[in-house]
Amino acid sequence: MKATTAHDRDIVCRPLWRTKARWRTILFAIGDLLFLVAVGMVTTLVMHGMHQLGWNFAATCIVGMAAAMLVQMLMAFCAAPLLGSIETMIPSMVVGMVSPMSVCTLHMFGNNPDCMVALVVGGVFGAAMFVFVELYVAVVKRSFRRTYPIV
Repeated sequence: MKATTAHDRDIVCRPLWRTKARWRTILFAIGDLLFLVAVGMVTTLVMHGMHQLGWNFAATCIVGMAAAMLVQMLMAFCAAPLLGSIETMIPSMVVGMVSPMSVCTLHMFGNNPDCMVALVVGGVFGAAMFVFVELYVAVVKRSFRRTYPIV
């Protein structure tokens, strides 16, 4: 019987562990992307619906923003057990605030977007936030690796 050291066992187990971790990371990234796109689309659609009521512009923006943030918060609470609370709440709050205001901006410039334009704009804002978060993660990881090299 051959005796193995702990170092030998780590080398045997490590590739399988890395493969599982890589797949888990990919699946979480897909989930985050879909969630942020969904938040962008739904909150923009809520704001679009508020603008269709024909109220005063200031009242529409205030009530629409409150409704959009409520929807974003409910979506984040529902997705938190699956994706994690901080990971879902913070980026989705930004998407839930910026994306609906694009409809208000279009209305200020005299353009009344239809439902499909609102959905596309919301999806673009969600995807852009996902790309921003992933780039930020890459920069932070590179900084940590430079600061704390593995021996």
